[in-house]
Amino acid sequence: MSEATTMDAANPYNAPDAELGHGGDDTYTPSIISFNGRIGRLRYLAYGMGTYILMMLVMIPLAGTSAILGGGEGMSAIGMLLMAVVYIAMLVAGIAFAKRRLNDLNRSGWWFLLVFVPIVNLLLTIYLIFFPGTDGSNNWGPAPGPNSIGVLILGWSMPVLMVLGIVAAMMVPQLAGMQAQ
Repeated sequence: MSEATTMDAANPYNAPDAELGHGGDDTYTPSIISFNGRIGRLRYLAYGMGTYILMMLVMIPLAGTSAILGGGEGMSAIGMLLMAVVYIAMLVAGIAFAKRRLNDLNRSGWWFLLVFVPIVNLLLTIYLIFFPGTDGSNNWGPAPGPNSIGVLILGWSMPVLMVLGIVAAMMVPQLAGMQAQ
């Protein structure tokens, strides 16, 4: 072996041979109940819609039985307390979803505090719903895996229901005017 070859191998100033890029092909399957990781746009809408439906399935019967237990005059104190617990649980879930969506956009979860700033909260909502997440791994972990059928159905149900709600809001006054004639 020549002296130059052994000098190059032992030279501490040589560039490393290892690849320094992120492992961009890594993905993971996000769980619904977690504060860590990333979720994409459609999964963000699906999880939000799923928690809303779950909350309604709990709150509507709870409000009805609470009114019955309260003597028909209104809700009982126990019913109001249970509804407050459900509402706080949904609020915590919403914060977790927004934090994970911000992580997908390679932003800190602390950006969620912008919801308390008027006008900026609308911009933040647009940012969370319409802007794509970072490709591959970022500071908060690997990219989320592909969406399941349930996520696709729940995620697309929210925009469809919003459009149907807008159309219904425009049609109801016209239909009411037709019946009055």
